[in-house]
Amino acid sequence: MLNHGLTPFNIQSGWIPEPSRESFREFFEMILKTEPQKLSPSVQALKELIEGNDVLQYLANNAFKENGNIIHAHQSTKEAPIPRIPNLDVLLYGFNTLLNLAPQFINNDLVGLPFSAFVVGIDATLGGSTLFRLPMFNEKMKAILDEWSIFLQSSATDWLFAEEGKQWLSDTAKKQYDYPLWEKDSETLPYWKSWDSFFTRNFKDPKSSRPIAGPDTNQVVICPNDGSLFCWQPQVQKKDVFWLKGMPYSLDDIFSSTDPEQDKIIKEYKLTEMFENGYVFQTYLNPYNFHRWWVPVNGTVLFDPLVIPGCFFSKLVLPDYGGATTASTPYLAEANARGLIVFDTPDFGKVCCIPLGMSEVSTVTFDSAMTKGATVQKGQEMGMFHYGGSSFVVIYQNLPDKQLVFMNDKGEYYPPQPPPPGSSAGASNYGTNIGSQIGQWFCKCE
Repeated sequence: MLNHGLTPFNIQSGWIPEPSRESFREFFEMILKTEPQKLSPSVQALKELIEGNDVLQYLANNAFKENGNIIHAHQSTKEAPIPRIPNLDVLLYGFNTLLNLAPQFINNDLVGLPFSAFVVGIDATLGGSTLFRLPMFNEKMKAILDEWSIFLQSSATDWLFAEEGKQWLSDTAKKQYDYPLWEKDSETLPYWKSWDSFFTRNFKDPKSSRPIAGPDTNQVVICPNDGSLFCWQPQVQKKDVFWLKGMPYSLDDIFSSTDPEQDKIIKEYKLTEMFENGYVFQTYLNPYNFHRWWVPVNGTVLFDPLVIPGCFFSKLVLPDYGGATTASTPYLAEANARGLIVFDTPDFGKVCCIPLGMSEVSTVTFDSAMTKGATVQKGQEMGMFHYGGSSFVVIYQNLPDKQLVFMNDKGEYYPPQPPPPGSSAGASNYGTNIGSQIGQWFCKCE
């Protein structure tokens, strides 16, 4: 039994059902009982990679074996209702089926991360967690998720918005994402032409829905995204290690890339040294949040933004049978697919923004105006998650004569590590609307 107070189910941010819900089991049955079809080229490529490598085969077979052990150990409880994945074919045919499945509600429970939900029985195993960290695996997995994203942009997904009272137009769902605020593709059903169009929807009136705090001054620090506070940390170290409790951030690992050209840029600008002893403020998003991001300062873009490749299903906090946990959030900042952009301000140093992927939601797109040397303003669109991204990291430079205090516009201080989310939407008591104040810079007095 998982009984350590940080069960993954109460910190997964509302992306998949609670473990005891019948909808979780129904989802697994729907995938596992679908008649196998010819594998998509992207799934076939993953099959050939694993079957052609003895080490990958060993890791996969270990994951399938441990999957059976987990199910056997929990068969008398509802603690871990996970699918039996006995071999590679079952896993791959499951991926193949998911390529044509959009995030949807089953019995009014959201299965917003179908790939993550499907692999909950193997990503918590030693073999599975190791396999999911390997660059060669993630390269093939990215091709699968890229193919899935094309499906999510297609009209084959508009049925989710085609019937009042159903799916994303149910009363419960509408309440979660505050339905009246949003622009629609059409005033007649279906309101949005695709899942991706809905996911990247904009406000009807951004200025009234999300006003910008202190638009003319960088002294007032604003949040670049909708979300909830996961944690903040001062004096971030150049090098650090991750532990289960109180996970610190390691700038050397965050500012790194397996792409040589990207790594060259990171080292050229000495980003690790630039932000050493600075401040980190990290949030996470739930499925109903606004998934665009806005520039948090008045200044200039230091260099063309980067989209760094990384992992999709790698986690640090194990065991985890719940899929999309936020417990590993600091670790994901160095391991997962992510964006990277730095803004230079004339008065309050440099600010780094990292839109961060979690699980299969790992597609980041920067706005075309975000180019080296461009002048930007608070509230200007920075980019968006195209069905991707569940976290956002902001790193502020340490300034010798100033101190950053994280507090809202009412003068209420943000706790460094607030409790996990407690609502069905996966939001904590420390919500952070895009454009709202999350801090202020103060002069250090002698």
